[in-house]
Amino acid sequence: MVRGFHHVTLNVSDLQRSRRFYEALPGFVVDQEVPGRKLRFRIGDAAARLVLRPPLPGTPEGDQFSEKRIGLDHVAIGVSSREELEAILKVLNDLGAETDGIHLDRAGEAAMITFRDPDHIQWEFFEER
Repeated sequence: MVRGFHHVTLNVSDLQRSRRFYEALPGFVVDQEVPGRKLRFRIGDAAARLVLRPPLPGTPEGDQFSEKRIGLDHVAIGVSSREELEAILKVLNDLGAETDGIHLDRAGEAAMITFRDPDHIQWEFFEER
């Protein structure tokens, strides 16, 4: 029986810089590390994990994420309240993350924060209703 996502793996340009960024986010806890090769986070109480890896051989120098290519557009994490979003926005602002603050989704129903990590990967914290 399918239980849902097990993990998402992101290739990042600087593993330690990304570690500092993701560790600062509420609910992101390192639960496995292979120094210099892999870092895995548990996210909240979800079964899914986020895995970070350094660039693969052949990755162009200075490469950055773009949702305008085939593949990943963004990753969204659910939160239970507007108050949680406000606390997360403060952390993102302290990290200097690119964000447009708290806003409503396209349907005008749920509050969310869209932001970019150090490699320009787009994320959302999304108020679940």
